[in-house]
Amino acid sequence: MPLDALLLPLIIKIVAAALVVVVASLAAEKAGPFYGGMITALPVSTGPAFVLLAMEHGDGFVADAALSGMVGNATIVLYLALLVRIAPRWSMPATVIASSVFWIATAATLRSAVDWTLPLALLLTLACYGIAAWAVSAPIPQDTVVRVARSRWYDIPARAGLVGLLVATVTTLSHSIGPAATGIAAVFPIALTSLTVILHGRLGGGVVAAAMRSALLTNPGLALALTTAHLLAEPAGRFVALGVALAVSLSWAGGLLVWRLRQPA
Repeated sequence: MPLDALLLPLIIKIVAAALVVVVASLAAEKAGPFYGGMITALPVSTGPAFVLLAMEHGDGFVADAALSGMVGNATIVLYLALLVRIAPRWSMPATVIASSVFWIATAATLRSAVDWTLPLALLLTLACYGIAAWAVSAPIPQDTVVRVARSRWYDIPARAGLVGLLVATVTTLSHSIGPAATGIAAVFPIALTSLTVILHGRLGGGVVAAAMRSALLTNPGLALALTTAHLLAEPAGRFVALGVALAVSLSWAGGLLVWRLRQPA
């Protein structure tokens, strides 16, 4: 098979997924911390990754990957809580490195800890929400340094590159690492990491913390979407399952948006 025939589909996948996340992160940056966190917490990178997996694997693989993704998503809840606490106090590199290492270590530990079932994954998710609610209940500290937002030429290419790297890695390795590891990799918080990098340097850690607190409110939509995909992938087919899962995620976000708009200014 010609090399172009092998590379072209992967290039198309990377560009499509990167475009989705770049558009979402730009919209998030303009909309403010609450709306920024809400938009970026949508499955803008996880969704394309699972669609690509569905194009290359069967229903059972997608169902197993979604279950593993639920475990990875539970660690994202803790990752967001950690960002809320450390972003206003730490520099951008320290914040990104510490939170990423925490997520990877926690996700890898949980993945190998037990033989995960749906009830166990749901219990883990609820426990992580409880821990996160306690961790972010204190007021967000104010930044000691006031920053002025300014655009850099590499902002958009960097965001596109990060997302493209994730999609390329997940889709390429999925044939050899299996559904469990693939599901964990597919929910790596690349969009949230990208937003942290951009906002911390432009607007400060306090804005990052506010955005991540908002993302915590949006995250249950992803948890419900992954649960839906796991339950429906085999009986209804993986593409139907992913379509319903997307509708579930968007419905949660829509309800959250209506709630926010009804709050006093």
